[in-house]
Amino acid sequence: MSCQKESNIDNPVVVTSTPRLGTLWTYRYLIYNQDGSLSSNQTITHKAKSEIMLGGEKWLNIVDVIPDTTVYLLNTKTGGLYQYTNNGSNLLCKFPAALNDTYTTFNEGVLENFTVKSVNEILPTGIGDIPVNYYEGIKNSVLIDLIWYSDKAWIVRKTQYRNRSVITPVFYKYYTFYLDSITY
Repeated sequence: MSCQKESNIDNPVVVTSTPRLGTLWTYRYLIYNQDGSLSSNQTITHKAKSEIMLGGEKWLNIVDVIPDTTVYLLNTKTGGLYQYTNNGSNLLCKFPAALNDTYTTFNEGVLENFTVKSVNEILPTGIGDIPVNYYEGIKNSVLIDLIWYSDKAWIVRKTQYRNRSVITPVFYKYYTFYLDSITY
């Protein structure tokens, strides 16, 4: 007998809530070694801990519960999910979006060019099979960020690539996190 939830792509889960103050996201967080082997497998929890006023707008302060540090300041507005970074509002996930839409944003310290690679794709998650958009982020001509976004659960999967410690740049999958549960 399997304890895994079976995928039901023909009948995706209908999620009607949206993240708000108090929302908890639980992720499976996998970190990889430079050779591609798994370094660690852990569970992390993010929480919409507080609302912060910045630039005349309310932002949700999303913290990693342990060690209680901010990972994002997020806000949904016309155009999608925005993060507050570099002293301003920056589009993280365009929504609604069309296939191959592109946009430039400031993400994790530098400019990043995102392309919408799929729209309304059904993705198996810990909360069921849900519709998501898939985005790829390019920094300095290199694929760095892969993000799967749902307007009802926000970031449901993310993968990031990093440069290996060698003279000639070689990138490897550094981490991936997967949404296991969400409590609104």
